[in-house]
Amino acid sequence: MNTKPGLRLQLILLSVLFSCASAFSQATTIVRGRIVDASNDEPMPYVSLKFDGTNLGVVSDINGNFYIETKEEITALTVSLVGYNTVNLKVSPGRNTELSIRLEESGTDLKEVVVKSGKYRNRDNPAVELIRKAIDHKDMNRKEALDYYNYEKYEKVQFALNNVTDKMRSNFLFRKIQFIFDNVDTNRVSGDVSLPFFLRETLSDVYYRKSPQSEKEYIRGERNSTLPGYLDNQGLSSGIENMYQDVNFYDNAINLVTVDFVSPLSPISPNIYRFYILDTVKIGNTPCAHMYFAPRQKSDLGFMGYLWIAVDTTYALRKIEVGIPKDINLNWVNEMQINQEFSWVENPGSGRALMLTKDEIFMDFGLTRSENARSLLGRKVTSYSNYQLNEFLPDSLFRTKVNQFRDDNADVRTETYWVEHRHDTLSTHERGIYKMVDSLNNYKPFRRFMGTVKFLFEGYTPIGGFDIGPANTFYSFNDVEGFRARLGGRTNLKFSKHLMLETYGAYGFKDKKLKGYAAAYYAFGSTHPIRYPIHRLKVWYQDDVKIPGQNLKFVQEDNFFLSFKRGVNNKMYYTRTAGLEYLKENYDGISYTFSAQNIRYRPAGALKFDYEFQDGLFYQEEVNTTELSVSLRYAPNEQFYQGATYRTPILNKYPIFTADYAAGISNFLGSGYNYHRVTLKAEKTFYLSPIGWSIVVMEGGRVFGQVPYPLLIAHRANQTYAYQLESYNLMNFLEFASDKYVSINAYHNFGGFFFNRVPLLRKLKWREVVTLKALWGGLDEKNRPSRENGLLLFPVDDEGNTITYTLDKKPYMEASVGIANIFKFVRLDLVKRLTYTEHPGISKLGVRMRFKLEF
Repeated sequence: MNTKPGLRLQLILLSVLFSCASAFSQATTIVRGRIVDASNDEPMPYVSLKFDGTNLGVVSDINGNFYIETKEEITALTVSLVGYNTVNLKVSPGRNTELSIRLEESGTDLKEVVVKSGKYRNRDNPAVELIRKAIDHKDMNRKEALDYYNYEKYEKVQFALNNVTDKMRSNFLFRKIQFIFDNVDTNRVSGDVSLPFFLRETLSDVYYRKSPQSEKEYIRGERNSTLPGYLDNQGLSSGIENMYQDVNFYDNAINLVTVDFVSPLSPISPNIYRFYILDTVKIGNTPCAHMYFAPRQKSDLGFMGYLWIAVDTTYALRKIEVGIPKDINLNWVNEMQINQEFSWVENPGSGRALMLTKDEIFMDFGLTRSENARSLLGRKVTSYSNYQLNEFLPDSLFRTKVNQFRDDNADVRTETYWVEHRHDTLSTHERGIYKMVDSLNNYKPFRRFMGTVKFLFEGYTPIGGFDIGPANTFYSFNDVEGFRARLGGRTNLKFSKHLMLETYGAYGFKDKKLKGYAAAYYAFGSTHPIRYPIHRLKVWYQDDVKIPGQNLKFVQEDNFFLSFKRGVNNKMYYTRTAGLEYLKENYDGISYTFSAQNIRYRPAGALKFDYEFQDGLFYQEEVNTTELSVSLRYAPNEQFYQGATYRTPILNKYPIFTADYAAGISNFLGSGYNYHRVTLKAEKTFYLSPIGWSIVVMEGGRVFGQVPYPLLIAHRANQTYAYQLESYNLMNFLEFASDKYVSINAYHNFGGFFFNRVPLLRKLKWREVVTLKALWGGLDEKNRPSRENGLLLFPVDDEGNTITYTLDKKPYMEASVGIANIFKFVRLDLVKRLTYTEHPGISKLGVRMRFKLEF
């Protein structure tokens, strides 16, 4: 075919023109920048930005930064937030544009809201009417409405250090490990440089049955990029699971970072949030109302953001993007973002349901909200596959009493396994985390540095297979021993995985007595003597002093900081205890302990073992008892962080029940007493969002038989200046003795619910706490010292006045009001003693302090 030269030239030019046009249309348009409030230049989070004529939109982050891109042909960008004037900006397609946007308050509500008085209100508000319809239909729309379901879940949790600067890179701590910065990542929104350092992957199967209702998660694989020997993997997993719990907005409350947030679909949400309808959009073929909501009180524990509600007969939640207000009364969390999307899943012949297809949680943890401050970025991404709906599941899947259980080989899966089973491949930065951690583990100076950090936080320092510590017990003092010096330690995993030896020696420079302790722990199977679930045998001998009635939790009794006490504290016991104990814990939360011990009590300090018999006053050298005991404990779904010495429990909604029984055996190893002692205890945390949470502990006990007062129940007293949660903080040691008692301890933290409404207090983020403790008790006549029974006389002071009493007439009661979250970790309580205020040497009123980091 012949073509004229002029025509060929025209065709070539036309082809080039179309090619250029095509290339131009394929160019990426990028718009980034920052949004501030025009009145005060404060950054504005959760502002909506959308390219006109498209469904592409984003929201600004906590610092007002945003980033949006597209390859579609666009010419305009719309910026909007409820209560502010909408801004329409022209955009140059195919270019990279940086904007600084200032939003001005509009002073008016949206046109969708009927306003008669000029104020937002729920009545005649279409947005509130719509959200109430969504609430009314939520039991039908939630996945738990199905008879059965099961699916596979893959979860990734990543942590990164944010704001990595050149100054940080050149710090002397990192000069020899510059390789860790090979894996830095740059945030395209804010431009911040972050260093990923931790990655946790889990693969599990989830099974659900409606009747009787039960959901179980079987973890098939788990992988952490941790530093073995320095971090507790088990406790780390529990902490991450508790911070990043599965979010179900159909629940009335959402528990994240150990606190409850009011769900926008809670029945009380119209009283907590303001709701606005922005526009109507389609998700698939379903018309949905695009809504904005925010807390009425910005300091309350609530979300703010956007949700999409189906405007059909279902009124189902189809999509949600939320964050937290910058003024929220929440510690350590600068930013939080949750994004979820729901899609129809259909199984032929078994129905269909809206199930999660997108599930992301992002958090920015830091000491301050300063834009340039260093912080910790945490992100959890969850994907779901293999949905099976309304297909019968056998009862055998639900017989275990725990909601979550692991395959025995979950934490030893090979790389091949993960490559085959991950729902997506790891990114370059995610793969780099494993490589970086392996390099650090092989770098000796870094291991020495981590050892120093571990000693500062846990109090133990390793020397080969032996850990010396804990450091806070090396020095202390009390009225009986004077200055007390102690040195000890225990073996570690380098010594043996199954056998742990522990010992210490102490000397009191006032009583000039040596004390000591020696114990051996042997763990059965693949467990460790102090790692959950414990299955061990323990044998020990202890010769030391003991304060009657002091029963501390999660702290050593000879801790230096507890040496400071109010009042007189010169009546103690010298105890010699030899014991044998078997402990078995199970994943279902049931544990049991069998023990046998011989205890010899001798008086210490000003305490005397005097007794009257017939016409004389006599002195008894010691009280010797041999006990056999059994303890049962049920703590379903219990979580905790395993420290070097104690487990720190993580609050959850499940109750804990404990039952103890002990029998005194006379004429065995010198024991002179027959008795039985029974104790029952129940405790539970109640989440009462939005007004905080409560902890209630109920306890009762009974001693059957005739025994001297060292074997009676010495109620938990506290003469330190530290507030003890389960002790009576204005009761003196040995002040009360009983052979039967019932007690209740109720604590409530309002979480700043009232302070948040006081402008002068709102910024301090203080939290109100109240406590009430009541103890009823009594003593049988046969256990009251007399000339006839020859029991040891109750202790007396230096003037001969009795200082140990019974609780026959009325209960012992004390109450406290306090302020928590002072400087984010200090709690101060004003404690008032309500009964038995006539006793000599007691405090009727006192201020107590407690240190605790909480969100």
